[in-house]
Amino acid sequence: MDTEQIRNSVKQTIASVANLDPALIGDDASYKRDLSLDSLTILEIAVDAESRFGLEISEEELSCVQTVGDTVRLIQKHLCGAPA
Repeated sequence: MDTEQIRNSVKQTIASVANLDPALIGDDASYKRDLSLDSLTILEIAVDAESRFGLEISEEELSCVQTVGDTVRLIQKHLCGAPA
């Protein structure tokens, strides 16, 4: 899966969970500052990513995720087998 597919998938998940238009979600949008999402919503996005991409995100990794781009990079690292 390429970066664009991962990015679109993440944005679709965010849009669905947070009731936002995916076209209005920027790549560098901050979950808390720009999208006004709370910790529970961010966790829901992470759980969806784990399920969708067949990976496991640790609490430590999740605590470092603040933007859409962070999420995309984390998924890419897992899919490539590199340590996150």
